[in-house]
Amino acid sequence: MKEVFVNQDHARVGYYKSVLDEAGIQSYIRNEYGNNITDIPSPLFFPTLCVVNDEDYESAMGILGDIYYAPTSQLPDWNCPKCAEWIPGSFDLCWACGELRAEAKINSNGDENT
Repeated sequence: MKEVFVNQDHARVGYYKSVLDEAGIQSYIRNEYGNNITDIPSPLFFPTLCVVNDEDYESAMGILGDIYYAPTSQLPDWNCPKCAEWIPGSFDLCWACGELRAEAKINSNGDENT
């Protein structure tokens, strides 16, 4: 058993576990509910993602590193044409109404999706 990721955010640790599950790497979350023990946040009680087999450690770190260090979106924030809400550039869908970003409607052939 080796630790591959520790974070106070349960959702992020759970997401990384699902990524490892998808890659066929057995893992589990230690301290999954331990952070709720006290009002004072302590890394000792943060959820910790661990691989079951030590030989999977390097593969798991490589997979998680690719996600963790992936470049953030370079797209600018955009204004939804349907509801006029301002949406961060990293989103392809309007969070308010579900409208698809105009650039995302164009497929690789340059044709608009219908």
